[in-house]
Amino acid sequence: MAHRLLGKQMDATQKFATMVTDDLIDGYGHMNMVHYLGAFSRAADVRLDAAIRLSPDGSMISGLVTAEARVAYKKEAMRDDDLLLTTWIADLDEKRVHVAQAMVRGDGTLLSTAEQLFLNCNLLSRRVEPFLPDVMAELERHAEADSGTFDPGIVSRRMGIPRIV
Repeated sequence: MAHRLLGKQMDATQKFATMVTDDLIDGYGHMNMVHYLGAFSRAADVRLDAAIRLSPDGSMISGLVTAEARVAYKKEAMRDDDLLLTTWIADLDEKRVHVAQAMVRGDGTLLSTAEQLFLNCNLLSRRVEPFLPDVMAELERHAEADSGTFDPGIVSRRMGIPRIV
């Protein structure tokens, strides 16, 4: 069966829908972790599409590259689950954008959260550069609209095993 984590855009740019197909299932009977990250990555691409710039011939000249990604699993995504992913802009500066994300099953059950930090990259020079002014303005509008609308516990959580000392 062909890989089918294609999804579709919903609600302007904030939501992304997809489905768990047979080819995403691992030996444990649930969606493999790499496909969670793939779904979150595609959802972020939809939300942050303003940062992707194309040349006149249609080739990409600038876009976002991942600097860091973190996925937290809450419940299993199973075969045939409908998934809805929401991406919020948590923060940004002249070269970076930090997103918070949530994945819910069609019944509203929270399955996973993620945070990703992206860098604006000029794909011709292969260097990180500031966003163009119009891109920055659009990202700032999205960030302002998203402010206070997501659980801040999604981002910048510390990972580790707490020890009693």
